[in-house]
Amino acid sequence: MKNEKLHYIKNSGFKVPQDYFEGLEDSILAEAKLNGLVSDSGFKTPEGYLEDFNVSVKKEAKVISIFSRKNMLFVSSIAAAIVLFFSLNIFDNSPLSINDLDTTTVDNYILDETEIGDLVSLFQDNELSETQFIDYTLSDETLDSYLEVIDVSDLYLE
Repeated sequence: MKNEKLHYIKNSGFKVPQDYFEGLEDSILAEAKLNGLVSDSGFKTPEGYLEDFNVSVKKEAKVISIFSRKNMLFVSSIAAAIVLFFSLNIFDNSPLSINDLDTTTVDNYILDETEIGDLVSLFQDNELSETQFIDYTLSDETLDSYLEVIDVSDLYLE
């Protein structure tokens, strides 16, 4: 509330029950008389009870963390074994054939894993000659069919 409007408020907002102050004096005097008559509450402790009072405190229990290094290593090794189990194709019993391989995969394997000396031993000298590559001519039909099969966008990627 703003201070300018405080002088307009006529009541405080608190209410007292009807005839509250009329019986207040009598109730206070009656309470004082009762406290004067009764000096103690009626509860007593035995003699010497607090002098020999001992409380046995148990040792603190050892706290074992759930997220300890040993437990995390154990759980992660189990998870890795499960992932490895399902990633292997154990359940796929179909036999593989040479047709399942992609040509680029075979080409890359040959280029990466073999050496020139290994390839030389596969061919005889009389099978490979320079004239076979130079004098080789392509017919127009073969060239047209080859160009129809190739994707032109593959040529620009290299």
